[in-house]
Amino acid sequence: MDMIALESNKLRVLISPKVGGSISSMKYNYRGEWVDVMRPTPSTAIERREAGAFASFNLIPFSNRIENGILQYRGKEYILEINNPDGHTIHGEVWQRPLKVIHRDSTKVVLSFESEEFADVSWPFPFYSEITYELVEENCLAITILLRNVGNSTMPGGIGMHPYFMRRLTEADNRVDLRMPIKGIYPGDTTIPTGHYIEVEDKLNFTQGRELTDDFLDNCFAIDNGDIVISWPGSGICVIMEKDDIFSHGIIYCPKDEKDFFAIEPVTNCNNAFNMAEQGIDETGTIYIEPGASIEGTVKVKIEDTDC
Repeated sequence: MDMIALESNKLRVLISPKVGGSISSMKYNYRGEWVDVMRPTPSTAIERREAGAFASFNLIPFSNRIENGILQYRGKEYILEINNPDGHTIHGEVWQRPLKVIHRDSTKVVLSFESEEFADVSWPFPFYSEITYELVEENCLAITILLRNVGNSTMPGGIGMHPYFMRRLTEADNRVDLRMPIKGIYPGDTTIPTGHYIEVEDKLNFTQGRELTDDFLDNCFAIDNGDIVISWPGSGICVIMEKDDIFSHGIIYCPKDEKDFFAIEPVTNCNNAFNMAEQGIDETGTIYIEPGASIEGTVKVKIEDTDC
């Protein structure tokens, strides 16, 4: 499958326009050796266009799940396609579809998506999106997502990204530390929150930085402004995610059966945000986009090896 490569002396990034503009791999030049920072995409997933197995994919026009595939909005009920075994609608409409390349050079690529060009889009509001990848420094990839309402009525919307990172980058690595500015955690025993976020227990409070467990986690957090920092003390490598303030939520996902990787997801909205907002719950990250208006957010993924 055709890939677009962005490369500097420190970073190599492969992007797939045909699979949601997903990242296929991100490698960092560590002391002359190229190491996988993000989980590399299996060749079978590339052939089958399985976006969920890519190194990172994009969440548009909402993050995570909408409960039972039913959107409640302004007194109306909209039925969405259920695209996950748990019976919910997940990750939006863009992540598994082909995108157009509208700009490409050695350090930057811009991809676009128009929902009205796809008859099987179940999101009830027409939208346009752009995803921009740019090497703004030799060790920094900027990812920008734009979402525009091209319909005639206000729509709820959100954006985000779902990058997977490796637990071990080098043979020297035996732990991963995470620092994330957490305000609270969403309650409930499933991926669908039962209410407004609450105070987070100490073992899941990464505000000051602590080791990331390899136990199963799939939790949504309300987060403050500020960077998310992932570090590998053994090698001294760290990933600094400089996020725009629009990303007011974050997901930490450590799979049950896969101990080689984990996901840290900067997103605008909590799981099932739009339905929760309809119920009168505030601070869900729901953004109401007027006709013709857009929202946009950038996350800069900077990689260093100086014991951040």
